[in-house]
Amino acid sequence: MLSLRRRILLTVTPLMLLLLAIGGTGIWLLARLGEQGEAILRENYDSVRAMNRLEMALHELRRITEIASQSTGNERPSVDSIWNEINQQLQIESNNLTIYPDEPRLVQQLEAAVNRLSLQDADFAKLGSREARRAAFQGRDRQAGWLVSWQSAVERVQEIRDLNESTMHETSRRAKEMGRVSVWGLFLALGTALLLGAVAVWWLLRVILGPIQSLTEAVTAIGGGQLHCIIPESQRDEIGELATAFNAMTAKLRAYRQTHMERLMRARETAQATIDSFTDPVIVMDPLGRVEVANPTAQQLLGVRPPTDQEQPAQWVPPESLHAAIDTAFREQREIPATGFDQAVSFRQSGEDRLFLPQIRPIRSPDSELLGVAIVLHDITRFRLMDQLKSDWVATVSHELKTPLTSVRLAVHVLLEEVVGPLEPKQIELLIEARDNTERLLRLIEHLLALAKLEDGREQLDRQPMTPGELLQLAADEAASRAEDKHLSLVVNDPGELPMVLVDREKMARALNNLLDNALAYTDSGGTITLSASRGATGTIQVAVSDTGIGIPEEYLPHVFERFFRVPDRVTTPGTGLGLAIVREVITAHQGDIRCISTPGQGTTFLITLPTWPEGA
Repeated sequence: MLSLRRRILLTVTPLMLLLLAIGGTGIWLLARLGEQGEAILRENYDSVRAMNRLEMALHELRRITEIASQSTGNERPSVDSIWNEINQQLQIESNNLTIYPDEPRLVQQLEAAVNRLSLQDADFAKLGSREARRAAFQGRDRQAGWLVSWQSAVERVQEIRDLNESTMHETSRRAKEMGRVSVWGLFLALGTALLLGAVAVWWLLRVILGPIQSLTEAVTAIGGGQLHCIIPESQRDEIGELATAFNAMTAKLRAYRQTHMERLMRARETAQATIDSFTDPVIVMDPLGRVEVANPTAQQLLGVRPPTDQEQPAQWVPPESLHAAIDTAFREQREIPATGFDQAVSFRQSGEDRLFLPQIRPIRSPDSELLGVAIVLHDITRFRLMDQLKSDWVATVSHELKTPLTSVRLAVHVLLEEVVGPLEPKQIELLIEARDNTERLLRLIEHLLALAKLEDGREQLDRQPMTPGELLQLAADEAASRAEDKHLSLVVNDPGELPMVLVDREKMARALNNLLDNALAYTDSGGTITLSASRGATGTIQVAVSDTGIGIPEEYLPHVFERFFRVPDRVTTPGTGLGLAIVREVITAHQGDIRCISTPGQGTTFLITLPTWPEGA
C-alpha cells in the first residue's frame, strides 16, 4: 500500500525532473548558440578588419606608385612600411581561415596576386626614367602592368571581405533561427510540463482534497446534529485511515447520543413530574419571556400553556402584580424574594380569592449565563387567615385587657398619692412595682393594638408634607431629655436642601422614637446617637439613625423586625419586642423600606428609604 506521502512524491518528482530537464536543455542551447555565434563572428570580424586594412595599404601603395610613375625624379619614396602592413594583414587572414571552402581558395589567389604585385613593384622601383615607370605601371607589349596586378589583388581582397561579411550575416540569421527554434522548443516543453502539472494537480485534488472535502462536509453535518453521516473508505492510505477513524468516532457519538438522550428524557420526565407534583404554581421562563415549563396548577391559575415537543415556547405577558418583579429579576439578574404578607399577590381560583407569595429566582448556567427565571407562587391563604385570626384575637384580648388595666393603674396612682390614707414604706414599694408593671403592660397593649391596626390597614394615614430636617428635629426633640439623662450625645446633621416627604407626622414620629429608644437602650453613657438624611436613589430620601452602641450580631439581623424578637443575650433590657415590628409597618404603610446595618462592638444604623413628595420635589 502506497502512503499518501509516497503518492505525492511520485506525482511531484517527475514533474520537477521534467522542469529541471527543460531548464537545463534551454540553458545548454542558449550557451551553445552563444559560443558558436561568438566564435564565428569573431573570426569573420578579424578577417573583415584585416581585409579593410590590407585594402587601405594597397590604395596607399597605388597612390605613391602612381605619383612616382608620373614624376620626373629618379627615385620613388620608400614603401617598405606599406608592404610590411600588407604582409602582416595577409598573414592574419591566412591564420584566420573559416570552415567555408571558398575562403582558402580566395586567400591563395590573394597571396599569388600580392606576390606578383610585389615582384612588379620591386622591378618598378629599379626603373629610372619616367617613361619606363609609366610603361611598367600601365603595362606594355600585351604584358600586364603593375596596375593590373594591383587591381587583381584588390579584387581578391574585396571578395574575401564580402565572403566574411556574408558569412557574418548568415551566422546572424542562423543564430536567430536557432533562437526561435529554441524558444518554440522551450514553449512546447513548458506547455507539456504545465499539462502534466495540471494532470498532477487534478489527481492530487481528486485523491487528497476530494476526501478532505467530504470529511469537511461530514464534520459540518455532525455539527448540525446529523450523526448518521459516513465517509466512504475507498482509499488505503492516510486519508482512508482518517475516514475509518472518523466513521468509528461518529458511531461512538451516535451511541453516546442515544444513551444520553435516554438519560435526558428520563431526567426531563422526572423534573416535569416533580414540578407537576407541586401544589403551588411553578413557571419557568426563558430570557425572551417565553414559558418553558408550567405545572398544572400554574396552567389552571394563570392560563399559561407550556410548549409541546413540536412547538416553540409561547410568549407570556405576566399579570400586572407580577410584571415588575419579573422584569427586575431579568434586568438585574438577582433573586426577588417576598417575605411578608404585604408582598402577597391575589388571584381568583375555584371561585374564591387566594393569596400567593411570589418567589422569583434567576436560573444561571455554570458560567453564569442567564438561562431564565423560575417563578414559584406559595399559597399563603390559610396562613394569612390564621394570621388574621391571631391578630384579631390579640387585638380583642388587648382591648379587653386595656380597660381593667387602666382601672388598676388609676387605683395604684390613687393609693400612692395617699388619698385614702397614709402608707407604710413596704406598701409604697409594692405599689410602685405594681405601677411600673401596669405601665409596661399598658405599653405592650398599646403596641399590640397599634400593630394590629397597621397590619390590617384599618388605621388611615394623615399625610402632610414635611422636610427631612423637620422630621429629624421632631424626633430629636422628643428624645433629647432621655439622651441627656443617660449622658449620651444626640446629634442631628443638617441635611441641607432636600425634597419634601409626605408622611403622617404622628406615626412617623412614633417610628423614629422607637428607633431612638433602641439606640438609647443599647448605647452606653458617653456614646453618640446621630440622625441624618440624604438624597437616595431617584425619587427617594434616605433617613439614617446611627448609634455607637454594642451592635447586633450578623446572624440576628434578618430577624430584628419580627414581632416579639429580641437578641437572646439582651432579654434583661426593658422592652416588648414589638418596637421594630411597628417601625417596619409604619415605613411600609408609607411605601418605604427599612434595613439594618450593624457591627458588634461598633454600633448599629437603621436606614429608612421614603419616596419624595412629587409636588415638592
